[in-house]
This record gives sequence, structure tokens and C-alpha cells, in this order.
Amino acid sequence: MEQQLRDLLIGEAGDPPHRVTVEAVRRRAVRRWAAQAGAAGLAVVVAVGLGAAVSTGVLHTGGSGSSAAGHAGPPRYYVSQTFDPKARKVVMTVRSRASGRVTAVIRPPLRGAQCGQGNAGIAAANDQIFFMTCEISRWGPGKYGSASKPLSVKTYIYRFQVTSAGRITGYSLVRGGVLKGMFADNIAAAPDGSELAVEVTRIAGTIYTNTLPGGIFVINTRTGASALWKAGPNVPGTLQYARATDMSFTGDGRELVLMEARCHRQGHLVNCNGHADMQVRAYSPAGRGGSLEGGRVLLHDPRLSDAFITPDGYAVAAVLVGCPEHGACTLTVARIPVGAGGAQRVLYRVQSGSRNAGIFFRFVSADPSRRYLILDAGTGNRRVNGWIDHGKLVPLTPADGNAASYEAW
Repeated sequence: MEQQLRDLLIGEAGDPPHRVTVEAVRRRAVRRWAAQAGAAGLAVVVAVGLGAAVSTGVLHTGGSGSSAAGHAGPPRYYVSQTFDPKARKVVMTVRSRASGRVTAVIRPPLRGAQCGQGNAGIAAANDQIFFMTCEISRWGPGKYGSASKPLSVKTYIYRFQVTSAGRITGYSLVRGGVLKGMFADNIAAAPDGSELAVEVTRIAGTIYTNTLPGGIFVINTRTGASALWKAGPNVPGTLQYARATDMSFTGDGRELVLMEARCHRQGHLVNCNGHADMQVRAYSPAGRGGSLEGGRVLLHDPRLSDAFITPDGYAVAAVLVGCPEHGACTLTVARIPVGAGGAQRVLYRVQSGSRNAGIFFRFVSADPSRRYLILDAGTGNRRVNGWIDHGKLVPLTPADGNAASYEAW
């Protein structure tokens, strides 16, 4: 019964067992804090484990911009994470973009492992190469008799490739991809697959619901060498690194770029109280490591919700969510130049029907070129899962925005 309950919670929250807490909701809700901050009358309900802003209203879409000019086109296949009600667990599959047909099922390379879970437990590189985290943990009785105390944990990082027929060639353990005593549920890959970024939380008795991550490991997949971008130490009264909602690399892998939340901390705990300073920062050289209290600020906007650096490092593909005091809430996907010069280009826009109708937003992901974005968003019961093409959202399977917990291509 306990295992079934855990599987159900994993399916709903999309996080491993140690994340099925208020923190699991906060990690997804942090993407919507910017929208909530400016809307005193916005009715938002956060369902535990679902991480969704539920509202009522009519969905209006529009936008401009081309996602494919002068390019070979979007990836043929994508990896989808959905909850299987019959099996009562999260399943990962490879699907055809054109038809939605399942071409392969992704199975854990290790018996008893939980793979691809978390905020973003799977990442794509060029040539339909994917990296995923797999966790094996042992749990003991918690404070109130529940299995909430981690006794041991080990995270493995595996690589696999999707063929031109949508099949999987097999799984291989990444060099340097064994992390002992650490949970890892956020991973990103350099476009050429030469480097990985993995946000980790070390095991320390009981995992608190709002424990600060230990930092971000950058792993060289060719040599196995790793470097740590470390969080902390805590400085009371200042805004500090709290969590990375997105991680991405420039094409040469030199810069690691984070879409991050910064807030006031309490020791090793994060306590943003629904308010966070959303920033995009670059850390370089990525393979050197250092402090997450540094970095170069690329963007600073209270509407920021998600952001990925383009391979050339000159622009950011970003999601902006805003709810003005008077008027409808708006979600905008745009390509924003970094630094002076250039104009913002809108790729897609969603607007709620009224001021009291908020924006639902589950996730966004980008292919290695950052040209093609998968978005799960909407208002009310109209929650659409699709990819952005010439200002429109082309549905993917499952088209129901409630069904998919995360997707990558």
C-alpha cells in the first residue's frame, strides 16, 4: 500500500519520493510567482502534488515570429513523462512528433531505480541524445512513522540515443555520473553532450521540505571530471541563490546559464514566502566551478518564469508571465537579446479572458538549438500540451495538458 501511494504521488507531482512535499509544489509554483505578485485579485489555487495554477476564463492566443526559418526543422521524436493510471506509476516513452505514436518505452537500467523524475530529470543534446538521472534510495521511519527519512541514496546518470526509427540504442553510464549520497532531480546538457549540469541536494538525516540545494555539479562526460558551483554560505538580510528552475549551456559549453530564484534564506533552508527575485545569470567557465552568489546577470525581470540561453549566447528564449492590476493575465514566449541592441521577438502569446482568470503553466522545454519549444499552458480546463510553430501551439500527444508531467526533445 505504501509503495502504491508513493507511486501515485510521484505520478501527480512528477518528483521522486523525497520531493513529494510542499517543496515539490513550490518548485513548480516558483515559475508562477511573478504572475501572482502583481495580481491582488487573482484567484489561484495550488493543488499539492499537481503544481498548477487553476483558474477560469477563456483562452485567447496569438503571436508572431518564426521558429524554423533556415533550419532543418524540429526534432522527429520527443521523450514524454506521463502517469499511467493502470500501472499506477510514471512512465517515460519516446513518441513521434508527427503522429504521437509511442515508438519506444524507456525503462530503468537499474532494478528498483526511479529514473527521469523531478523538476527536469531528463535533458536532450544534439542528434536525439538524451541524459537522465536514476535514483536508488533506502528509506526509514520518519518523525511520525512515515517512510520519510532517507537512510541512503545514490544517483546515476545514463545516456541513450533515439534512432531515426524512434528506437533506443541502449543505456550507458556517463563517466563521472555516479553521485553518492546525493539526490539529483534537475539536469541539463550542453548541445554537443560534452558537459552536464546537475543540481544536487546532499543526504543529511531528514530531507526538509525546503532544504537548500548543495549546488550544481558540472560534469565533463568525456573525462568524468566534475566541478561544483556551490550555494551559500548564508548571509542574513540578503537575496541569495535559492533554486534553479532552468539550466542551459552555450554551444561551446563555456557558460552555464541559470534561470534562478533568489530570496532571503534561513540558514540552510529556503523561505521565499511566495516572493522571489527572478534572474538569469551566467557562470563561466562552466567547468571551473565556484560560488552561486556570483555570476553575470543577463536578465532581471519580475515576469521571468523560464529561460534558456541560445547556443551563440546572444539571446535568451524566455517565458514571461504578468498580471497587471487592471487587465488580463498574459504569458509570453519571446527571444530576448542579451545586452544592448536588438529587439525582443515574440514567439507565442497566451492571454486569459479576464483579470480574474489566471494563467495555468506547467512546464516549458527547449531542444538543443533553442529554436523549438514545448509548452504546457492554458487557462481553466483548456490546458494544451504542444510545440510552438510560427506563433501557434501545435498539440503533442497527450494533448491534454494535465497528462504530461514533463517532455524533452
